[in-house]
Amino acid sequence: MQLYALGVDDNKRSVSTMVEIKLSAVSATESLRARQPGVLWRLGPRVASTISRTSKGYTSASGPYEMHMGGAPHFVGVIAGFSEITTQDGALWRFSAGEFHYVAPGALHHQSPVPCVTMNLVMPGTPADTGPLVLK
Repeated sequence: MQLYALGVDDNKRSVSTMVEIKLSAVSATESLRARQPGVLWRLGPRVASTISRTSKGYTSASGPYEMHMGGAPHFVGVIAGFSEITTQDGALWRFSAGEFHYVAPGALHHQSPVPCVTMNLVMPGTPADTGPLVLK
């Protein structure tokens, strides 16, 4: 299966991309991935703002084009509500409940949750590990 990703290209620029996640079928309607060595996971509300960045009423203390780095490698899943993400290459993605994406270390982006509940799974690694995603 392919999963949306905030990645880093060969020139260290942040890009919108996809990562391949290999699954093994266990039934006609279910597939699983091998266990991964997650460092920590969190489930909870994200209320960093109450308005999306593309709204005319959006303001930020860091300015309208504020972005931040991806930190350690991690997956984000939207459990309720939606999250709007703008990447350095100008792509705008909206993830709604049930959608997941991968955030690579060094991927410059802006996330504007319009109150939502997310699940985060942090993988082993550091913010300096800008190589490709490695899964079992």
